[in-house]
Amino acid sequence: MSGGTYRSVLRAPGVRWLLTTSLVARLPAAMTGLAIILRVSRGTGSYATAGAVTASYVVGAALLGPVLGRLADRLGRRPVLLASGLVNAAGLILLSLVPVHDSSLLFGVSVLAGASTPPVAASVRSLWPELVDAATRDSLFAVDSTLQELTFVVGPTLVALIGSFAGSAAPLVASGLLGLAGTIAVIAHPAVGRRTQHEHRKGTARVLSRPLAALLAAISLLVLGFGALDVGIIGFAGAHHASSQAGLLLGIWSLGSMVGGALFGTRATTGGARSLPPLLAATGAGFALLVAAPNPAVLYPLLLLAGVAIAPSLGCIYGLASRLAPASGAVEAFSWLSSGILAGAAAGAAIGGLIVQHLGSRIDYLAAAGAAVLAAGLTLALPRDRVVAATDLDEARAPI
Repeated sequence: MSGGTYRSVLRAPGVRWLLTTSLVARLPAAMTGLAIILRVSRGTGSYATAGAVTASYVVGAALLGPVLGRLADRLGRRPVLLASGLVNAAGLILLSLVPVHDSSLLFGVSVLAGASTPPVAASVRSLWPELVDAATRDSLFAVDSTLQELTFVVGPTLVALIGSFAGSAAPLVASGLLGLAGTIAVIAHPAVGRRTQHEHRKGTARVLSRPLAALLAAISLLVLGFGALDVGIIGFAGAHHASSQAGLLLGIWSLGSMVGGALFGTRATTGGARSLPPLLAATGAGFALLVAAPNPAVLYPLLLLAGVAIAPSLGCIYGLASRLAPASGAVEAFSWLSSGILAGAAAGAAIGGLIVQHLGSRIDYLAAAGAAVLAAGLTLALPRDRVVAATDLDEARAPI
């Protein structure tokens, strides 16, 4: 994928606006988990409790994500994004006010806020095939995945800065307001409000095919590793009296992913089913290398290296999904992947919290590496010779 191809993709009508505004709308995905962990761990002294509350937030989002995606396919993207964005912002602000020792209220509000997460990423990704031709679709997904890593550089840094100057509750408020502002900017674009021929359709036909289910399982396992590492890195920083560096450590990890995405994007990304298993395996190897870090200073370069294969892996997954998703359920299909991400993050946060609490960060790194390698194994079953067209899957697909 040449630099000229990147420029061609970014010149397509609507692409730059939707990329920019959706990145703002996706910032809560990079802020909320860390914001919850910092607030709850500081208030209770327990990383396990902090991980469990974070898990409740992402479980709520994972359970309702496909429902909101299906509603967006049927009713239109704009009304669903606006309604869910308003509720989500209110929920995050309320979560910043809930006493951390009132566990019932804390978990209840966390689930509600998560369940109302607007399907911004799924909605925007479902638009990419409409805005660019098939020849440059992979390029756009590569750009999307690479730029998304900006949120995981900026988001944790914002949490660290806001938390340092305004207290541990303030990052949750900032996350809600930034997410709402970005969502409103996304829905302002005419393409988001454009009605499709599928919006009037009723019924409950399943969107997932077997290959899509394999991608869903793989991305869930991969992000399980991410969620575990989030807690492990924070715990490692705390154990070395460097809690203030937690956001920077997470940010450098995402910077590595951006570098990897940019480098991978200089080559053709067609044949993603062939590239995906080795990329996931490389991610697992990078996670395992973190065990060698004796202190945060050494962890920085190792995290940079560990992130290199992440954006290319995600770009391959989304590019494959765009070909496998039925046209009548594109937002729902991408919402399933988003739910897989959230479910993996929930499990990873909970598992990571327990491992860090009882076994330490180094065992947590190895668990994350194992999850990525298992994801690589699952993707070996994906078809290599061809990718079934989404239009074909509308009429003939193998439901699970």
